[in-house]
Amino acid sequence: MSQKFTVMNGSDQDETHAVIDINQVREQRALEKKRRAERVFFKNILNVFSEKSDSSMISLEIIDVSEEGCSFQIEPEATGTWPSKSDEIPIKFYFSADFYFEVQVKIVNASISIDGRKKMMRFGCLVNQNHKSYPAYQQFVRFLKVYAEHSSEESTSKKGASI
Repeated sequence: MSQKFTVMNGSDQDETHAVIDINQVREQRALEKKRRAERVFFKNILNVFSEKSDSSMISLEIIDVSEEGCSFQIEPEATGTWPSKSDEIPIKFYFSADFYFEVQVKIVNASISIDGRKKMMRFGCLVNQNHKSYPAYQQFVRFLKVYAEHSSEESTSKKGASI
């Protein structure tokens, strides 16, 4: 939080300045880094799907995760009437083409958002903490927190090099 103070210089042109809370700035930067790291993880390593009532699978783009809930987005054309607010749906986190763990989530809010120039339908969910795989989800979220804290972005000059 920033605070304002006024410097009285004896004329009618007193100056007002802001004092910035460095801890708040650090917290904001840490949160931005966490979200960037999670986004890279979700877009490049993990595939996330849900199963619709007609048994078809739909790809989800995870926006944020916490031990209590998550948010995801999909293209509005892909939704139809699925899911509706208060629905409990399965979300499957695939680490390979064949292996995943599933959590049950309850949709608590839905809104239209713009991601870049693309219209998306965004959903906020509560994770069912009584579901059998909740402990795996909980550890996954904890891993992401540590990953975000300790991850570093490779410089562009090294990205072309073979690992």
